[in-house]
Amino acid sequence: MLFLALPLLVASGRPLFYWGARAAVIVADAPAVPGGVAAQVTEVHAALDKGDLVLRFTFDREVTSAMYGEGGAPVSGRLRVVLYIDTDADRTTGLSGASGDLLRGADHRLEIGVVAVGKDDEENLPAEALVIASVASLSPEGRRHGIWKIDDSSPLLSIHGEWLELRVPLDKVPARSGSRLILAMGDKAYDGRLKP
Repeated sequence: MLFLALPLLVASGRPLFYWGARAAVIVADAPAVPGGVAAQVTEVHAALDKGDLVLRFTFDREVTSAMYGEGGAPVSGRLRVVLYIDTDADRTTGLSGASGDLLRGADHRLEIGVVAVGKDDEENLPAEALVIASVASLSPEGRRHGIWKIDDSSPLLSIHGEWLELRVPLDKVPARSGSRLILAMGDKAYDGRLKP
């Protein structure tokens, strides 16, 4: 019974920010994936609020349904977001690359994913899916240095319906108005700018 209730508890997270009529920073065409198993991001909303970068990712399905396979078992890799951030909006600093490469200039990488945690009979714990968000700073060569990591037990991460919201402290990612955000999905990338 607890196993069936767990996705409902995760799904009823409270919104972390009032978005109102604020337009999405990035709108993706959510390319079809063979088999359609992995959830795809369709929109990214972003705002600066109370010393945080607040992000809302809209998926093509309910987040909790993307985290669990047939029979209700959690599945790793069914939900994944990679967002690059060019905090200074300067394409000559951060990641190096060809002039047309949208990732060029990014200095931070945010990744959100699902890890399946197996059932533990000895502890009487059901199998569950754990959502993890992490931020790494990037060198020009693309080396990553992890600087922040949370999971869905944190009040900084909320899941409700097809939305996943996240608050990232600005002392971890010094974003500001005009910072570029680049959503990477497979071989496609979409970018937008953080508005005031």
